[in-house]
This record gives sequence, C-alpha cells and structure tokens, in this order.
Amino acid sequence: MKNFLLFIFSLLVTLVCLDIFLKQTRITAPTIKYYDEKYGSLNRANMKYFKSVEGLFFGNTNYDGRFRENYAPRKSDKRTLRILLLGDSFAEGIDVFPKNHFAQIVEDSLGKKLGRKVEVINYGKGNSTIHSSSYFFLNYLSKKYDVDLVFIFADGRDLYNMPYKTSLPSTCYVMDSNNHLIVSDYWKQSPEYRISVKLANTPVLKYYEDLAYFRLLYRAYARVKINGFGAQTLGKLWAAPKLQSEKNYTYNIANEEICPLTQKLYDTMYSYDKAQVVFILRNKPINAPVILEYVKSKNYQYINLADTFDNFNIKGTKIDAYYFKATNTYGGHWNNEGHEAVGNYLVHQIYKNFENYKMPGLEK
Repeated sequence: MKNFLLFIFSLLVTLVCLDIFLKQTRITAPTIKYYDEKYGSLNRANMKYFKSVEGLFFGNTNYDGRFRENYAPRKSDKRTLRILLLGDSFAEGIDVFPKNHFAQIVEDSLGKKLGRKVEVINYGKGNSTIHSSSYFFLNYLSKKYDVDLVFIFADGRDLYNMPYKTSLPSTCYVMDSNNHLIVSDYWKQSPEYRISVKLANTPVLKYYEDLAYFRLLYRAYARVKINGFGAQTLGKLWAAPKLQSEKNYTYNIANEEICPLTQKLYDTMYSYDKAQVVFILRNKPINAPVILEYVKSKNYQYINLADTFDNFNIKGTKIDAYYFKATNTYGGHWNNEGHEAVGNYLVHQIYKNFENYKMPGLEK
C-alpha cells in the first residue's frame, strides 16, 4: 500500500510539472478564439501563441486581442495617420512574422513618404465577411477607436446571405422583409458554441482550457481531422507528403450578383463620416468582378489588389505569393513576399490618393 501511494504521489507531481513545462514553453497555448456573448468569436486578450507556417515564432495578443501592435484606442497626436483593417484571415495575416505583415510595411514606408507617424490597427479575423465585420465596427470599434482610414477587405463571400447558409462564428447583420438591417446571432446554434457552453457550465470541466493535456488532445483531434489519423501519427511512413494544388482553394464566381443585403452593408459602411472608408479588393481565393463593378458604379474609394499579381505570382516576377516554403504547401494566404508586394502597393495607392481622402480627425 505504501508503495502504491508513493507511486500515485510521484505520478501526480510528474503530471503537474509536465503541465507547467508545456504551458511555459507555449507548446500547448490555449486556443486563440473564444466566444463573446454579444459579438461571437473574438481573439483572446494578452494571450501567448505560436505559429509554424512561414516560420516558427512566438507572439502575444494585446489588450484587445490584436496581433503585432499595442496602440491605445485614442490617438495621442492628431498628425498621426491611423488605419483600421477589417476583413478575414488575409488581413489578419497570422501565417507570417509580424515584422513581415503588410501592415508593418505600410507603417514604415508610408510614414517616411508622408513625413508623419502611421499606425495600422488590425482587426482582420479568420472567416469574417462584411456581414460580421460591419456589425463589429459599427457597434464596437467605431465607438472605441480613433481612426482616419477604414480598409474593408472585400471578396466573393460577401455576396450572399451568409449567416443563414454557413456557420459563421460571429454576430452578423441580416435583412428583414422591410429591407432593414437586423442583428443575427445564428452562430449560437453551432455545435462548437454549444459544446463550449456545456463545458463551461460543468463544474469538473469548467477550467478545461487551463490544462495542457486538454490542449494537446484538442490539437491532436484538430490535426487528425485535417490530415487523417494515419498521416498525422505516422507521417512519411504512411504516405509521401503531397503538395496542395493551387486550384484546390480558388474559384471564380463571375456570374453572381450582389444581393440587397451586401449592397446595404457596403453603402452603410461607406456612409461612415468620421473616417474615409476604402474597399480593398482581391481576386484570390474567390474572384468576384461584380464587387469591383459595384464600387466603381457608386464612386467609392477602392484599391484593387488584383493589380499586384499575375494570377498567383507577384506581377513582373516568378515569385508565387501563395506558396509557403517552410511547410511546402499552398495555404491559401500570402507568404512573406506576398505581404511585401501588397504592402508596397497599398503604400503607393494611399500616397497617390491621400489628398482625396476625407479624414476629419487628421491634421494635415
């Protein structure tokens, strides 16, 4: 009996020490996302994380769940140009080092050209479309932050009544029968949210995310779900790694039309009068020329990132902006070179149109 108790005690001490080790080395950081009752899926504040797509690096989210910077909500100087990014994972750009993100290039290069400080606040978020980003901006960001330019990353997923067709994880705007915008928290019907609520309300499991072992299990489950059990556990012994084809994650919806809801959201966002709204258009992974036609017809300010690329390559080069050398995959996002090209193009376009932007909070 004495040996058995000693074994149990030693096992518990070992498990506790291993749990502390895994946490401190950030091997099993908590999931970045959490559910806010009002807004849905958000990034956790002041959380350590690591990524390993275009290189292994460690980072921290700031006080409001953003990556790369820690700017206060209010500007300290009216001459500071502040740009707010709204969009999906392309704007979020968590696959690359913060120093290689196009936002950093815009801050550095545009600041030199304009002779003033430039701050880029990034609220890009994976799976975000105009339906959710507009709600988050109008009800939260616009009230909390001083901004001069609002860049809305738009693509083909904006064209639909998305909250009813997919499991978008955030609170969205939808349209009622009288063409009025109303709020939808359809995401609360998702299995992921229901499971998280059930776990949080179970006393024994309430603090499940504080255990490194649970995080390991969650991560293992996620990878197995993506790659399959054999490939994930046996690696090359199971099958040789295959390079994902570019065509697997891009398609064209040139024949689609913009639904009334999307038009209403674009128009509502552009009517914001405390900053200049600029639509940032791209044609990968979803090409939707009708969005370009719409913003042109309304004389809205826009920047077309399709002008930066020849298909997948950076214009004038043979550099594939979507290929991640470190993992030998086409991840569906810009790599370091892609971010550099996008950053330089944004700098060029902002500088060219700077005098035409209406920015009442900026001292020129």
